[in-house]
Amino acid sequence: MKKIVLGVVAASLLATSAAYAAPMTSMDKGTGKIDAAFTMGSSLKGEGSNGQSIDFGGNNRYRLGATYGLGDKLGIDYKYVAHAGDEDSSVQSHQLNLMYQFNPNVAAFAGYVHNRAKVQDESNTQNGYQVGVLGNMKIAKRTTAWASIGVGNKITAYEIGVGYDLTKNFDVNLFYNDTKYKGFDAADFKTHGVNLGVTYHF
Repeated sequence: MKKIVLGVVAASLLATSAAYAAPMTSMDKGTGKIDAAFTMGSSLKGEGSNGQSIDFGGNNRYRLGATYGLGDKLGIDYKYVAHAGDEDSSVQSHQLNLMYQFNPNVAAFAGYVHNRAKVQDESNTQNGYQVGVLGNMKIAKRTTAWASIGVGNKITAYEIGVGYDLTKNFDVNLFYNDTKYKGFDAADFKTHGVNLGVTYHF
């Protein structure tokens, strides 16, 4: 257990994406992965320009995504995140990034973000960009730790997690994610929580 904890801390120091599953270690052409995750106990809060904070609770949050290798260390990554709170509130985010794999342990990304926030009958959308890096390291034969951070004009997110290989093609992931969606008319929105996910590699 101590080794796992130290491994996660080391990974967080190694990279500071928006991975939400153990990152790919190469971007070979035709390789890829598909991810799905849900949040176990989440939080959705609004932060107004006057400093006032509104707690919308955290009914549920789920995340879907895919990464596909293009070759020459390049890949494409897509992620969809949906978070529902109380008072008919929700935040949704579509993120499309170009990935660059420096080595098996470190990658960078840059791309487009489309966010939508809704509270009762009012809704607002924002388009922006983000850049970031992610790192991963093996801490046991079938266990990988990772950490990531992404920043942009409409989003800031960081994540730390551990993945366990069930088979050659499937792994399960446990991770913590903290995301802030910025630039909406009335308020910024912040979500965080512990997530459980599964990844299929091909």
